[in-house]
Amino acid sequence: MVDLRGAFPDFGFGTPEERAAKAEYTAKLVADHARIEEAKTKRERLRRGLDGSDAPRELVFRSLGGVQMHAIEWLWLGWLPKGYITIFAGETGAGKSTILSDVTSRITTGKPWPGEYDCPNAWRKPERVLWLGSEDSIEEMTVPRLVACGANLANVVEIQGVMQEGKRNTFSMQDDLEAVSKGLAEARDMGDPFAMLVIDPVTSYLPGQKLRKVDLNDAGQLRTVLEPWLNVAQAFNIAIVCVTHFAKDTNRSMLHRVLGSSAFVQTCRSLCAVMDQPRIEDEEPDPHAKMFMQVKMNLPEYPGGAWKFRTERVEVGVDHRNGKPIYATRPAWDELDPALTPNSTVGKSRGPKSQYEAPFAMWMQAFFVLYPNHEWLPVSTVKQVAVGEKVVSASWWDKHSADHMEKQNVNGEWMCRPKRVTLGKE
Repeated sequence: MVDLRGAFPDFGFGTPEERAAKAEYTAKLVADHARIEEAKTKRERLRRGLDGSDAPRELVFRSLGGVQMHAIEWLWLGWLPKGYITIFAGETGAGKSTILSDVTSRITTGKPWPGEYDCPNAWRKPERVLWLGSEDSIEEMTVPRLVACGANLANVVEIQGVMQEGKRNTFSMQDDLEAVSKGLAEARDMGDPFAMLVIDPVTSYLPGQKLRKVDLNDAGQLRTVLEPWLNVAQAFNIAIVCVTHFAKDTNRSMLHRVLGSSAFVQTCRSLCAVMDQPRIEDEEPDPHAKMFMQVKMNLPEYPGGAWKFRTERVEVGVDHRNGKPIYATRPAWDELDPALTPNSTVGKSRGPKSQYEAPFAMWMQAFFVLYPNHEWLPVSTVKQVAVGEKVVSASWWDKHSADHMEKQNVNGEWMCRPKRVTLGKE
C-alpha cells in the first residue's frame, strides 16, 4: 500500500490550525486509499472464486464407511434429474422454450413422458414448477406455449423479480439465493413443494452485488455463482433447469459449444441439446424438424440417441383486447433415434452420410454388368440413366460421382467405368 502520509509534509509553516487541517486531509486520503485497495482485493478474491474471508481454513473429514448410498431421482429418466442442475442448450430458434413448455406441461399434469404408454399406470402425481424467464414475454410467448402443450397453469409460479426497500429489482442468482431457498422451504412445509425451477436464460441472472459483471469465460467466477445453486437443488430435491445458447462455431464438440466457460458443463449433471435434425444431402431442410439430445456422457441412465420431434403451430385462444387469434408452438414427438449421438452430430452444418452413397456404388456395378462388351461408357449416358431412374440427384452426381468411377477422355468425350476393387486396394 502506498504511504500517503507524506503527501502534505509539515515543515512548520502555517498556523497550528492550518497544520491540523493538512494533517486531517492527509489522514482522509490515507483512509480512502485503504478502502479502495481493500475493495480491489475483495473483487480479485471473488473473481478467483474465493469468499473474501481472511479467517483460517480447516479441512473437514468424514469416513465413507458409514455413508449410505442414494439412487438418483428423476423427473424424466435419463434427462431431468432431481437434486441437480440441468443445462438446456441450443441455437436461437431451435426450440428450447418449446421443449421446456412441454416438459412443464408433463410435470404439472402428470401425463406420461415421450415414449411412455399413455395408460392410467403411466400417469404421475402432478407437481409444481417455479419459472424465471426474461427473454420471452409471459403473456405473449410463455403462457401461450404452455397452453399449447396442455400445462396446468395453476401449478406454474412465475418469479417476477425481487422487492427491496419498496422497489422492485431484477432477480440475481448471486443475491437472491437465500430468498429462493426461503420460498422453497415454505412450499415444502405447506405440503406443496416445487419439482422444477426454470432459469431462462441463465446468463441474464448472473450479475449481482458481489460480481457486477460476470465473465462467462472465467470458470472461477461462474463457479462462485453456480455451485451454491447445486446445494439448493440437493437440499430441496428439485430439478434446476438453466437455459443457455450454443456458441456459433458448429465445428466444435457439443460439450464445448455451450456458451461461456466449461464451468457450465462441469456444474450440471445433465446437458441436453435442442437443435435442427441433420438433413439428408440434396433434400430440402425441414425448418420444423428438430431433435432433443442428451449430451453429457457420465449419466448411469444415459438414454442413448436423441428424440426427434417437429414443432407445430396451433391456435390457443383469442386476444380479449382485439379479438385476434393467439398462436403458439408445441412439439410433436416422433422417435428416439439411437443413431443421433454427440459423436455423430456436432452442429447443424453436419449430418449423416448421404443416403445415395451405398446405393449408387452398387448400382454402378450392376449397370455395367448389363454392358459386358462396353468396358467404358460415356459419362453423360451414365448420368442420364442414374438421374432418370432416381438413383441419385443431379446435384449429388456433380459432387460425388467421381468418387465411384474411373474416367478418361477419348477423342474429346469423357468415358467412365466403375472403380475396380482388388485385394487390399482400389
